[in-house]
Amino acid sequence: MVAEVSRLTLWEWRKLRRRWMPWILLAVILVLMQAAQWFTYAAYHNESLQQFTAGGSQTFSITEEVDGESVRIEATCVSLENEGLPQGIEQLSEERQAEFLAELAQWQAENCANTLPTDELRGAFTIPRSISGAISGTVGLAPILLIILAASHIGSEYGWGTLRPALTRGAGRWQFLASKLVLLLLLSIAATAVIAVATAAASLIAGIIPPEETGTLAEPGEWSDVFITWGKAIYAFAPYIGLSVCLAVLTQSASAGIAIALGYYVIELIAAPILNVTSWGQRIADFLLGNNVNEWIESGAVTVEINGASSAANQPETLQAFLVILAYTVIFCVAAFWVFLRRDIAGAKGE
Repeated sequence: MVAEVSRLTLWEWRKLRRRWMPWILLAVILVLMQAAQWFTYAAYHNESLQQFTAGGSQTFSITEEVDGESVRIEATCVSLENEGLPQGIEQLSEERQAEFLAELAQWQAENCANTLPTDELRGAFTIPRSISGAISGTVGLAPILLIILAASHIGSEYGWGTLRPALTRGAGRWQFLASKLVLLLLLSIAATAVIAVATAAASLIAGIIPPEETGTLAEPGEWSDVFITWGKAIYAFAPYIGLSVCLAVLTQSASAGIAIALGYYVIELIAAPILNVTSWGQRIADFLLGNNVNEWIESGAVTVEINGASSAANQPETLQAFLVILAYTVIFCVAAFWVFLRRDIAGAKGE
């Protein structure tokens, strides 16, 4: 059985590699991920871009009379993150300093939540952090591209009428569908590997230009985090592959499978913040696929010290995310196999 699925998977790859779509989708995500990395590199060297990524260029400032002279003290979100308190504050009286610091703290809490320190910006092009960041970043875009690829790969067989001849040549139905699922999962692994290699290469290039660049090309981070993030990303992709394959089998159409799957993806994005407004809606949102994928990818980033031992602060939420993703994957795949094994295969639909 395993040998048959492996043989069919290789056969499916030989067919798919001749099509333009997988290469175009790979190029799209690769270009977008590289653009994000180089934009972060530019922001690292440009305070205006840092303010733009934080949501604006707001400035907090006061003007005071000190010993008959006008003193202006100002700060931005970026300067507070990277330089600390603004210059000139020492010229104020202790009472006025306390008032200024209270006002500044309130302004920073309201306006600077999205501001990153330059050390974190540099992490976007310093391996291994850059690789982990790039892989986790694919989770925002990759599901859309996987939906397009998976539904097209299955649905086109119905449209071209190639499904019936393939099955009449002796390929078992469940082995045939399993080989397509295995191939799609392997392609997601390969695509993230390509993105990781491209990110590492870009990080090395960014580390040596311009000549006056400071810092190291690589930091002594945990390389195991790269592989953990990689595995978590692939696990997060699985339900979207199952969803698109299931819909393509149900509709026997590539376009319908893509449209319905993308519609579900977009509806979840819109519904999640609306449901979070109420307590009962929040309980529903806790079981949405997108919310649990985000929780799964972000899990493990927050740790606390308990009696000297570090443990995950969000362990229950992480377990729930793991189980919800698993449930969605199993349901979609079981439904796809159930329909595929029982439905008659018609001829070409001309799609």
